[in-house]
Amino acid sequence: MRNGRTAYSSQSRKKPSMGGWLLFALYFASLVLLVFSRLENDHIREVRGLFTELISPVLHAASQPAIYARRSKEQLVDYLDLFEELDRLKEENQTLRAWELRAQRLERRLEHMNALLNAVEETALKFASGHVIADARGPFAKSVLINLGRKQGIRNGYAVINGDGFVGRVVHSGDTAARVILINDLNSRIPVVVGPAAIRAVLVGDNADQPRLEFLPDSAPVFKGDTVSTSGHGGMLPRGLQIGAIAGSSKKYRVRTHATLGELEYVSVLFYDSPVVANQNTGPAPRVPVLSKRDRGAPNKAAASLRNKHVKAKSRVHAR
Repeated sequence: MRNGRTAYSSQSRKKPSMGGWLLFALYFASLVLLVFSRLENDHIREVRGLFTELISPVLHAASQPAIYARRSKEQLVDYLDLFEELDRLKEENQTLRAWELRAQRLERRLEHMNALLNAVEETALKFASGHVIADARGPFAKSVLINLGRKQGIRNGYAVINGDGFVGRVVHSGDTAARVILINDLNSRIPVVVGPAAIRAVLVGDNADQPRLEFLPDSAPVFKGDTVSTSGHGGMLPRGLQIGAIAGSSKKYRVRTHATLGELEYVSVLFYDSPVVANQNTGPAPRVPVLSKRDRGAPNKAAASLRNKHVKAKSRVHAR
């Protein structure tokens, strides 16, 4: 029995398993491929390319199940999210429906009040649109040059807006171009109203990205996020042009503008011909010299002396 076990153990040592041979073959093939990858030979490149072409369809076919599984998972997640999105849209639709009914009721009330007061509706402002052709941005200037001028009806003082809100006003208009000073320029002063209480203030530019608010009352109910728009005070700008929202601390209120002032491309100029704007575009009347009583007779005396000289010259000619 002992001899049989010894013979069996010696026999098992003499026959290595198939797993050992396969592992050795894989190691050897990896070493060979590593050596061949370092060799720069045309034949090796051709063999490598041929092997890549042969193995590519196999790899593509093997990856399809994984791709389908991933797509199916994404579609399943999207399908489950649709139920939550549908519930949210239904709730939002109900809220909007309530606001629509309230807006219609307020609109009817407003029409009734206007009819009782015999109020005159404000006329719509005309405008001209163009694009920014140059900008003067620096530590001491915040202005842009637009391709609209007096030929298009542009005048000094007109308000300039874009799709996001009020951005500045025209300070100089030529025949085909105009310069616009932005609301964050150091020389910009815009009267505004803040928040639902319509608190009056002045928006002052200091060449920063966000202009600051000044001349606010001490106990003014101003909060972060309140809207800021033009007040129309002074008659220079129309009332209600949106500018931005309140940002910053209670001591130094700043306004985060709706428009990105550093990336203006297309703007519109509003034709707001108020008396202030009309006077700004009308030059001073020419000064007419006023003669005193002493000087009023001087032109007549000069004319008389010239006439006497002419008569004397004619008499001398006839005497000759």
